[in-house]
Amino acid sequence: MYKLIALDMDDTLMTSSNVMSDRTREALMAAQNQGVKVMLASGRPTSGMVKDAKILELDQRESYIMSYNGARLTAMKDMSIKKERSLSKDQFDQVYDYCQENNIFIITYVDEEIVYEGSHAYMNREHELTGLPMKKVDNLKDYVQGFVPKAMAVDFEDKISQADRDLDGRLNDDIHATTSKPYFLEFIAKGVSKGVILKELAEELDIQREEIIAFGDSDNDKNMIEFAGLGVAMGNANDTIKSVADIVTADNDHDGIADIIEQYVLTK
Repeated sequence: MYKLIALDMDDTLMTSSNVMSDRTREALMAAQNQGVKVMLASGRPTSGMVKDAKILELDQRESYIMSYNGARLTAMKDMSIKKERSLSKDQFDQVYDYCQENNIFIITYVDEEIVYEGSHAYMNREHELTGLPMKKVDNLKDYVQGFVPKAMAVDFEDKISQADRDLDGRLNDDIHATTSKPYFLEFIAKGVSKGVILKELAEELDIQREEIIAFGDSDNDKNMIEFAGLGVAMGNANDTIKSVADIVTADNDHDGIADIIEQYVLTK
């Protein structure tokens, strides 16, 4: 019997129109009514997840949201932060310098605002996905003076793809890198990932990995899908995710999540 469902959001829970389908929501509500916990696990900032978490009524249950690719775990019932692992000022500066040297546009997050300098054709993509306000500053490196949950390179797909290949998962021993969309390359502190936080939370809740279903589509979902007892790749997932998943379901525009829940959870 499955006890926990972990869901990536963009291109997994959310359709290409950035909404949750009625059928998927109904399946997740039915699972919760059977006692199954639902957790959103996203690269999004916390504020960019709350609206959809409330649509699923996670604030009315003992549920969590994992934001910034695992850098922060929040209990929905009172919005208290249970875990937080951020980039230091020095680490952010290293990411900033790398992006400047490679002419890659960079954003970060301060007080739940998207902070940036300069301009780029893709500069509004994160705002469009999450609804978070944007704040332009003269010099991002000077503006950031403390910890940030993550930094993100936002650029044309060919440039992000090349940087991802060059870095091969890390900027250095203390800063790791992963993709969440073809135009997003995310920099997070060493040891931060969806899979790590999912494992820690499962241990605290006394849930076995065999009792977990995890859904995803991108590289930042890889170790979460590998850890779960049933790792599910969306039909629109990249080849890496499909290769490590236990099963491939329909894509995010055709209720792939609902298909799995109805087959593996609601019929039990």
